[in-house]
Amino acid sequence: MRHLRPRRERTYSPLRDKTLNSVLCHQFVTEFGFENKVPIAEVMIERILKTIETFLQPHTLLKPGQMLWMAVQKDDRKHTFRSMKQTPQVPVILDLVTDDDLQALADGEDFRTVRRRRHARLLEQSFAQGGVLAQSDLSTITLIGDGTVSDDVAHFQQTNSCLLPYRGSVQDLGPTMSHKVDVARLLEAGHLEPEICRMLTPVHNLRSVERYAQCYKNVLKLLDGGFAPKEIGGILSLSDRLVRSYLEIVKEHHPNLLAGYSHSLEGHKS
Repeated sequence: MRHLRPRRERTYSPLRDKTLNSVLCHQFVTEFGFENKVPIAEVMIERILKTIETFLQPHTLLKPGQMLWMAVQKDDRKHTFRSMKQTPQVPVILDLVTDDDLQALADGEDFRTVRRRRHARLLEQSFAQGGVLAQSDLSTITLIGDGTVSDDVAHFQQTNSCLLPYRGSVQDLGPTMSHKVDVARLLEAGHLEPEICRMLTPVHNLRSVERYAQCYKNVLKLLDGGFAPKEIGGILSLSDRLVRSYLEIVKEHHPNLLAGYSHSLEGHKS
């Protein structure tokens, strides 16, 4: 038995390496100059295969009426001015048509109402899976003009007193950034969060306003702690443009926080 095990090991162990990982590793070594970097190649291959798996695995779970789509990753706001090739993305499964949609249409509900509800659903489903869709995504998926999509999103938010998680509202893009700045200005004017909800157009829900308010308060705390604008943007994952807008408000209402401050507004703009 002692001599049997080594022989079996010699016979069968090599079969364990007849894998896609081994094929790719051989290509990395022979074709891409990784002769002396095999451990690095193995780590890269493992990560590549895991990435591919995230794209392929959900496809087998799709049901009738669903689709697989790529969304921008929601937890990284520093990519807002990068090209899409440089932007982290995640696959999301979206319910393009549901039983509720079909029942609503069968009951005679107008197409526009069903469409608006579907746009909201797609945005919320993507966000729940770690991604954010732009309104241009909705336009492409549904073949609806971008102006109509924008009107649908605005109407749904106004009617339901909520803020939908589209890319602009999550990552400081477009008009949503002005909403965040408006919340900061209204706070400095002495208004409470519940009042601010009703003062914004469209009307925002309390949770969104509280989140915006806390963001501005965090900026004030970090300024008081002596952090530079670039550092504040990195810590809070805010765009440079939003930080600059906040600093203008701080300069007006809390000049003491910027007095003798070594990182001026002009320095931040450069």
